[in-house]
Amino acid sequence: MKNQEVLKFEWKKGEKSVFPAHEMVKNWVFNEQTEDEAALAHYMATVAEKSGMNSNDLQHIFPAVLRMLKNDTAWSK
Repeated sequence: MKNQEVLKFEWKKGEKSVFPAHEMVKNWVFNEQTEDEAALAHYMATVAEKSGMNSNDLQHIFPAVLRMLKNDTAWSK
């Protein structure tokens, strides 16, 4: 596995925002409690891109995967 940036971080007014680094999902904003979900979004985008999928496809698949994992964050809704 190549060494790549997975997450990017921003702090505003003491709040940490987490962004997946992959181009297809780089605008998705997570918080500190959902940092693992942001990493999952990055890696799902990496695999989806290899399969010819786009960001619209991921917008539908990502919440479904989180629900299958019994995740109860806003991202799984």
